[in-house]
Amino acid sequence: MTIKLVATDMDGTFLTDDKHFDTDRFRRVYDYMTQNGITFVSASGNQYYQLKDFFKDFPKTLFVAENGALVGSHDEIYKTDIFPADVIAKTIKVLDNLDDVQSIMCGEKSAYIRKDVTPDFYKMSKFYFPEITSVDKLEDVNDGILKFSISCPKDETEEYMERLSEMIGPDVSIVTSGHGDIDVIRADVNKATGLDYLSEKLNIKPDEMCAFGDGGNDLEMLRYVGHGVAMKNASPIVHETAPFETVDNNQQGVIQHLEELFEI
Repeated sequence: MTIKLVATDMDGTFLTDDKHFDTDRFRRVYDYMTQNGITFVSASGNQYYQLKDFFKDFPKTLFVAENGALVGSHDEIYKTDIFPADVIAKTIKVLDNLDDVQSIMCGEKSAYIRKDVTPDFYKMSKFYFPEITSVDKLEDVNDGILKFSISCPKDETEEYMERLSEMIGPDVSIVTSGHGDIDVIRADVNKATGLDYLSEKLNIKPDEMCAFGDGGNDLEMLRYVGHGVAMKNASPIVHETAPFETVDNNQQGVIQHLEELFEI
């Protein structure tokens, strides 16, 4: 098996629970990939600017950010998939009418958050979205919108996903990485569509790709690649989807699997 591209989810996958990774150990793997023409991709629901910061010392890293809605490198945004204006308006209206929900609207230039959110939600949002702007009303934002990121009660995640799907309709896809976090993205956009764009751009076939994930927003990506790997800590449906498994994120499962795969 020849691997020419490696893609990994971040939270619960590449990162430990305290949001770090072993940079020295990864450096060995990254250098091997670079020397052997293997592309490394951070494929995450997180903001492009946050991902760039995580890999500031690894300049050849590519990014499939915002659950596939933005694809780029450190130096250039290759493409974005934004919402139509009517879907944005409908989604904002639905979110405004849901109790126990706080949301972020994620744009090409910045993420946007209402000024009346709780301090704790703003602090958490600032970590995941380094480029973030507080606004009075989301309706007034002038930016290309990539997705909506929503926080709801953890034990009601599935219920809120069903409600959002019913209320917004077929123009969107409702995905979760677990833990009360829900993303509303375009129905035709996911991490696999981001990898498919890179497949064409880099002339790399899907069966020459390896991907790692732990949550529901990784499923399309894991199905798309030739070598899909579930983290030990992944949700049951991820284990059913991916043919391979590695140790959990706190044991640097992505790095360990790559060390074994590349025999380094």
